[in-house]
Amino acid sequence: MPAQKPSYSVPALEKAFDVIELLAGEPDPLTLSAIAGAIDRSPSEIFRVLRTLEERGYLARDPGDRYLLTNRLFEHGLRRPAIASLLEIAYPEMRALAAAIGQSCHVSVLSGGRMVTVARVEQPSAANFVVPIGFSVPVVESASGRVFLAFLPSTEQAARLATLRHIDRTGLARLLSRIRARGYELAPSTSVVGITDLSFPLFEADARPVAFLAVPLAVRRREQPALRAVIKLVRAAAERIDSGFARLRRPVRSATRRAPRSN
Repeated sequence: MPAQKPSYSVPALEKAFDVIELLAGEPDPLTLSAIAGAIDRSPSEIFRVLRTLEERGYLARDPGDRYLLTNRLFEHGLRRPAIASLLEIAYPEMRALAAAIGQSCHVSVLSGGRMVTVARVEQPSAANFVVPIGFSVPVVESASGRVFLAFLPSTEQAARLATLRHIDRTGLARLLSRIRARGYELAPSTSVVGITDLSFPLFEADARPVAFLAVPLAVRRREQPALRAVIKLVRAAAERIDSGFARLRRPVRSATRRAPRSN
């Protein structure tokens, strides 16, 4: 009889994650009893879990004594060194880009199987479509998500495509090849009628895509001939962000490089 693998389960931690994952998908705050019922626990089991999460700032309570998830986890994610450094470089470029094209722009990153907006810049002097920070969408349904898949190493891309269900993987693979060849995605939004999504990759030191600069183009009839100019400006902004990010990382890489051997 094969030996059972040891269990490293921490019950209290599992309850906390159950609560966080539940509330992350709920549009409205929930009472203690509603949370307990939804995760198949008794109110007494999760009372202290809820209070601890509240004291640490991960949950908040409204006047009706109902719990909701705060942005604490999201804020921690933004403080990751790579993302924080990238956004430090990106924001000035995004502001200049929004002013130049008269459209909003945003940066998205991968989180699980979804693309999440972590930064945005609006252009208040013109009517434009704005994607809220924290907005998420499945990878394949997002222009930035398809760019992410397109620029992955071939073996990793194939492994990710193999996990997708109810989708034409062969057709998607051809689309990803075209996206990689031209360097960006430009396609009608899968969720908003009248918006065309434009997305360019931003790269890590190992040439992997780490984030994506995107513009939800509200294309007005009189501006359609300017689309090529917009693509050129967004490409240039993405390249400048990449260059700035590379310069920011260079001292770290130099410090860790092994010294040459002496003869």
